[in-house]
Amino acid sequence: MSKKRDQIRERRRQRARQNQLVVIGVIAVAAIGVAAWLAYQNLRPIGAIVTVPTETFPLADGKALGPAGAKALVQEFADFQCPFCGRYAANLEPLLMKDYLAGGKVRYEYHHFVIIDGNVGGHESQSAAEASECANEQGQFWNYHKMLFANQQTEGSGTFSDRRLKAFAGGLGLDQAKFDACFDSHKFASVVGFDKALGDQMGVNSTPSLFINGVKVTNPLDYTEIKQRLDLLLQ
Repeated sequence: MSKKRDQIRERRRQRARQNQLVVIGVIAVAAIGVAAWLAYQNLRPIGAIVTVPTETFPLADGKALGPAGAKALVQEFADFQCPFCGRYAANLEPLLMKDYLAGGKVRYEYHHFVIIDGNVGGHESQSAAEASECANEQGQFWNYHKMLFANQQTEGSGTFSDRRLKAFAGGLGLDQAKFDACFDSHKFASVVGFDKALGDQMGVNSTPSLFINGVKVTNPLDYTEIKQRLDLLLQ
């Protein structure tokens, strides 16, 4: 009887060892797969990058432009992956710069409102927002903002991968080591979150959203409405 019990125990020990080996094998295969994927991400080409000429922005104050005491405050809430935000940046921002910001008539603030990640998955909008804050740390938010929109492509396509976001900083001549350390540490994730919370509080539910002295613009892509409201405030 004792010999039979010993045989049963030995069979159990053997099964346990076999199960252990299977688990170790699965973990090893998974680890190799992760390592291979990371190696691929690090070695694959980052693709072509559209460069932009750097410029000096009027009365730049971090993510804001213009004097703090201006009669009119324009607040933009945007997502760097949002195609309508890209259209706004290309077509309407230059008009605002020329008509109001160059002369210091208006205070303009950019706020992050990360929304595309929730629609398509991934973290490119969040990463781009954090990267812009790292550029802001070096006094180059607005030039990096230009770089992001100049390179905007299909949502969730890898356009704003970590390596490309770092390459954008290099293309603008930023201190690369400082930028990379800032970006890798997620130093400004809370700032991006604060902007999103402010947008939620103000009733933002799409991007771009624009507010003039706290009142939402009906159509942020309609420059006529924006100009009429600003001109009225500045009389």
